Amino acid sequence: MKKILPVLSIVFLFFFAAAEKSPACSCVMSQAPLKTQVKAAFDDAAAVFSGEVVEIVPKNEYEVTVRIRVEKSWKGNQTGEIAVTTGKDSALCGYNFETGGRYLVYAYGTAGALATNNCSRTTAANAPADIRYLNKLKRKTKKT
Repeated sequence: MKKILPVLSIVFLFFFAAAEKSPACSCVMSQAPLKTQVKAAFDDAAAVFSGEVVEIVPKNEYEVTVRIRVEKSWKGNQTGEIAVTTGKDSALCGYNFETGGRYLVYAYGTAGALATNNCSRTTAANAPADIRYLNKLKRKTKKT
């Protein structure tokens, strides 16, 4: 019994240490071609736009509101400054926006209640492949 207790203690501590390091948010990455991924993200999103982060303000204990000055909109006709909600950190599935940073945002929800997360295609604005496909998608949607 005296030999088992130290071993059980070590095993017990290992599981608690491992549990603290595991993220609460995990994403399934698509293996589809890039064009297919962009099209699917575009179709699923309520708004797709690029812009510069003007301000990041805590919304509550778990979320932040990110104010973004829209530079270009592909879906949702976003103009001016809009607010997007995301988790306050990656463990809460939040996208890590930085004030002054420029981003390509795939947002979900409704106008006035848009949100994004780190599992979306939201990325730094320097995403030439996404932008090329988005420009093609926007032209197609204008024709129909």
